[in-house]
Amino acid sequence: MAARLITYHLKSDPAVTDYDGFARALQEYDYIQLSETVYAVATDEYPKDIFAKLEPYIDEDDCLVVIALSRFYMAHHDPDVLAWLDANV
Repeated sequence: MAARLITYHLKSDPAVTDYDGFARALQEYDYIQLSETVYAVATDEYPKDIFAKLEPYIDEDDCLVVIALSRFYMAHHDPDVLAWLDANV
């Protein structure tokens, strides 16, 4: 299984934009939270396909980036995050 990095910045008013839908779509994956708005997800989907699933839940002023992770990374984090990365990247 491959892993993807999802990072976002949601700038719009949550009362206007369906950010709950964004969270639900993101949580459909096997994921680990790396920071407040950065997640790693375990999936063989291409980044463009993940982006297409999440994009309907953001506004034009928001930011969303999906990147394929590779085994070549360095991390200083909680042991559970490091274990997830070792198992999935």
